[in-house]
Amino acid sequence: MTDILRVNAALTETADAFDPQLPMGGGFAGGKTIPSGIEYTGGGKAVLRFYAPSASSVDVRLGYPEGPAFGMERRTDGVWAVTLSVDSLEHAGDRYTAIFFEVDGVYVLNPMAPIGWSHAHPINILDFPGEGYYLVKEVPHGAVARDYYFSKTCACFKSCLVYTPPGYSSGKWDKLPVLYLQHGYGENETSWIHLGKVNWIMDNLLAEGKAEPCIIVMNNGMTQTAGSDGVWGWDSLIIEKLLLEDCIPHIERHYRAASDKWHRAMAGLSMGSAQTSVTTLKHPDLFGYAGIFSGFLGVPRNQQNVRNEHFSAFEDRAKLLESYKLFFRCIGEADQFLERYNNESAMLDGKGLSPNEWPAHVQATYPGGHDWNVWRPCVRDFLSLAFKA
Repeated sequence: MTDILRVNAALTETADAFDPQLPMGGGFAGGKTIPSGIEYTGGGKAVLRFYAPSASSVDVRLGYPEGPAFGMERRTDGVWAVTLSVDSLEHAGDRYTAIFFEVDGVYVLNPMAPIGWSHAHPINILDFPGEGYYLVKEVPHGAVARDYYFSKTCACFKSCLVYTPPGYSSGKWDKLPVLYLQHGYGENETSWIHLGKVNWIMDNLLAEGKAEPCIIVMNNGMTQTAGSDGVWGWDSLIIEKLLLEDCIPHIERHYRAASDKWHRAMAGLSMGSAQTSVTTLKHPDLFGYAGIFSGFLGVPRNQQNVRNEHFSAFEDRAKLLESYKLFFRCIGEADQFLERYNNESAMLDGKGLSPNEWPAHVQATYPGGHDWNVWRPCVRDFLSLAFKA
């Protein structure tokens, strides 16, 4: 019980609670308690537990529902347990992974383990203590608010999460830059907070003088609209219209935000990177900074049947050179989309837009795959470069 209380809050906070539960477990018949779903024991190890007294088998899978399975052993009290180490994760250096518990072959969310939103549903999270840049420290902290606005794009109310820097609520800042930050496929507006830790990352960067204060706005990029038959569906590219016509006007009316392109940025990971490419390249008059994380310049064909009309921006090199102060592209060294990323890099090189020829173009690779082990340092480095004079 005491071990988990010593773990940094950035690793134990969850989508439905900040503090670990006390008593450490939920009550049930007989006055017993369900133990914590994850207990970090030091030395890069953690005990995972799941209460299922009538189950025949309980396994935990790492990374994906079909990822590698680790069998859990049943104790006499009906709790199943397994000890995993940081070396169990997919790539050397990984600290974070999604985890999926299977009870008799059926995926079941563990209510006693940290919860986030990914894979289009709630997931459990295993996050070993690691680098300090995304941990909660004794520094001034910003705030994360859930805001609401009516969207003409989807004819419904929408919600976004809004980070404001330390001192904002007391009137310290005026005409702040704004970053519109998008998640990936199957995630939502909460993912950059509970999985990406962007608020703690930004707090620490500001405390170290490594970033410019800014507002960070996170929308749900799985934008839903109702069809003529009344059935709701989603289109990843509708986010462009939602941002330009609904969200940005709302933010600039209700927050002390600057409204020119040199104080406005957009960034996103995976699906959000394609949304960023489309939106910023079609509207260089509105955005001066773009972040393409694990990223796509073009829209993946399996998402939308489009012809990537926004690529026309690459044909006017002179205008492009004037349009951005930062065009940041990055990816994990083991990312499943690395070949596509390299092909798009070669396409830019062929147009005289390599990092050597286009000062705004920054390319970076990180250890890891297509997950938060890469996207956390991506956003850290992007924020350290954005909005510089």
